[in-house]
Amino acid sequence: MSSDGVLRKLRREHELRVLTILVERGPCSRRELENATGLSRTTMSAIVADLVRRRAVVDDAQRPASSRGRPTTLIRLNPRAASAVGVELGRGHVSVAVADIGRAVLVHVTEPVAADHGLPTRMDTALALLWSVTVAHKLELDGLVAAGLGLWGHHPDPEIDAGDPAGDPVVAGLVDRLRVALGVPVTWDHNIRLAAVAERRAVELPARADLVYVALSHGVGGGVVINGALARGASGTAGEIGHVSVDPTGPPCWCGGRGCLEQYLTVDALLARVRAVAPDVVDVGSLVAALDRGEPAVTAVVNWSAELLGRALGMVVTLLDPRRIVIGGELADLGEHLLGPARAALARQKLSIRDRRLELDTARIAHGAAAVGAALVALDEHASLHDLKAD
Repeated sequence: MSSDGVLRKLRREHELRVLTILVERGPCSRRELENATGLSRTTMSAIVADLVRRRAVVDDAQRPASSRGRPTTLIRLNPRAASAVGVELGRGHVSVAVADIGRAVLVHVTEPVAADHGLPTRMDTALALLWSVTVAHKLELDGLVAAGLGLWGHHPDPEIDAGDPAGDPVVAGLVDRLRVALGVPVTWDHNIRLAAVAERRAVELPARADLVYVALSHGVGGGVVINGALARGASGTAGEIGHVSVDPTGPPCWCGGRGCLEQYLTVDALLARVRAVAPDVVDVGSLVAALDRGEPAVTAVVNWSAELLGRALGMVVTLLDPRRIVIGGELADLGEHLLGPARAALARQKLSIRDRRLELDTARIAHGAAAVGAALVALDEHASLHDLKAD
């Protein structure tokens, strides 16, 4: 390689380092970028000027001065340099999100849909919702590089079964519809996995901290994020905590096991047990109200269910030692009524071989998290910082 080629390669490596820092930390001053990269003021000034010229970054933000003096100019990624759309077709809702190259979520909205609407009809609703919110928020999608799709229900694993020539015609049709509508490549995954990605990005955790997401809805599912990446497993079933047996003598499950967590902690299963002692509890909202009133019989049922949840989570903690476990889905609305006794059940299992830094909390994104996760995964797969260039 010629000396000019070596210099160009080195310059591009420096640019990539600057862009990566802006992704990880958000807007930074030139001095902060110099300190983080070890580059000189002259070199940093030249790199920033070139990135601004190519519209990869902008320098239009300012941090107020902490004392007397001038405000500090901040460098940030140009949100128009690259963006991705995320779409979730959920059980009772559709959700859309747009995220920029810096992984900032520009818009995220959810709309309920009727239970009898098929997936193609839900896609129509989602696309109409996307067009309406982009107009309402004056978002321009000229920097769109990819889209992600999150699907509710049972479908082949997008990676494990990718080589199946038959595939899933329903999924293939939905992916193609989104690709044609937006004119960009589309990646898809199960909505619960994508919700796990969204939750991992929603909290401040060490870069390599692992997260387990548990959805307690009309089914029980989960997603595992290890070292920042989704874990799928050899058969594409990693994270299926709903089929962990918490009572070997319990009722049979459709999966072939007995006493699976899904037999106890779906919305329908829990409400059925509660209605046996409190017939006026007809939905999750009235269940929360009964718990808030401190009704003993209702509290006892939820405490017993939380004990089973704690048993299942104990197995997860023993095997994975995650930093954070997130509870999502409709039953997350129970909040500490469920999490408090679940933590106590975890503590009774004597899992502390050493002090564990485990957080057990409800999801930060209450509804439609998979749309956010879909946009973020699409950016990870299709928006390389190497490719940032002028509009």
